[in-house]
Amino acid sequence: MDDWLSAVPRLHPDAVSVRSRGVLSVLGPGETFLHTFEDDAGASEVAERILELADGERSVEDISRQLCEEFDVDPALCRQDTARFVALLVERQVLVLAARGTGSPLRRKE
Repeated sequence: MDDWLSAVPRLHPDAVSVRSRGVLSVLGPGETFLHTFEDDAGASEVAERILELADGERSVEDISRQLCEEFDVDPALCRQDTARFVALLVERQVLVLAARGTGSPLRRKE
């Protein structure tokens, strides 16, 4: 997962996010499944914060560093969990990877 640390995620351009009743929900492109970020205790502050920080400017490493400042978490575990979560959201088309500083999604060469 170390290769994900330099990745720069942002919300997929065709995804829609909304906060209702204090819970963030995201609908990916072409999906009918609404992603919510909840755990047994309710809304997951960390998951929602990752989505807020995934702005096309910050790398996964930057996001992890910010989470360590805001939450009481082991930095190594935070980096690993953040990278895994971002990878999952990219796979589910909630996030895309952007070229650092552009906010534009990276596209594969044809």
